[in-house]
Amino acid sequence: MKIRFLTIVAALLALASLDADAQSMRPGRPDRPGRPHSGADAFRGIGLTFGYVNSNYRTLDLATDESTTSGLLHGFTIGLTKDFSLLPHALYFQTGLNYYYQNDPRNENVDGLRIVGDREEHHLGIPVRLKYNLHLLDRVGLTFDAGPTLLMGLSSKFKYKAKLDDHVVGVDYNLYNGKIDSTGDASVFDLGAWMENSGMYPEGRLGRFDVMLGASVGAHFFHVLEVRLGYDWGLINRYRKDIADLYSMRRGQFTLSAGIRF
Repeated sequence: MKIRFLTIVAALLALASLDADAQSMRPGRPDRPGRPHSGADAFRGIGLTFGYVNSNYRTLDLATDESTTSGLLHGFTIGLTKDFSLLPHALYFQTGLNYYYQNDPRNENVDGLRIVGDREEHHLGIPVRLKYNLHLLDRVGLTFDAGPTLLMGLSSKFKYKAKLDDHVVGVDYNLYNGKIDSTGDASVFDLGAWMENSGMYPEGRLGRFDVMLGASVGAHFFHVLEVRLGYDWGLINRYRKDIADLYSMRRGQFTLSAGIRF
């Protein structure tokens, strides 16, 4: 599955590169009133984006309809995007590749024991969007886009440490496969077993893949700089196997980003 995913990514970027080469050889067209002065479509290029992202997970008990929401995970996103023109200077198909890093630090006192650690996540996303460009002034305009993002989790872990007397013990819990890696002397104190018995782990394992549906609004300046604000909601239950029949967990994601276009 990972090989297929990487093959798709490579194909998308290769297609973007070929399209950019084709555009460089295509002659420009005369300017029209109300359009950018550049003969080429200003959005037909590679975009580099960087920004802030936060997300949380909403868990729904399917039997009682009661829901709980996790703490916010904060982090950043960086990516490459490519716009393919459908209607010149107006409507585009956008795709690319984005990387997301997020972290939720924790410092808890549970049953008299100080637990320090965090939840850390790494994702890759491929946007599949329709984007509309509205020109306001000569070199200023608004953009609106909507569509799905294909999301793949690279890593999702709880990492905790605890100090007991002069001993420091630690544990890494992988939310995708349920594997627990412990550090320190477990004969002194088995932090992993203690956390499992204390109910600090989720109810079940999580799936790596999601399809997030969202939209964003933005502004562009001088055909080079873009600023965007958006929100995405996961369509797939992230719980796996039997637990997915009892609970539904979905991801919500807020993004504020800036980008430059080459």
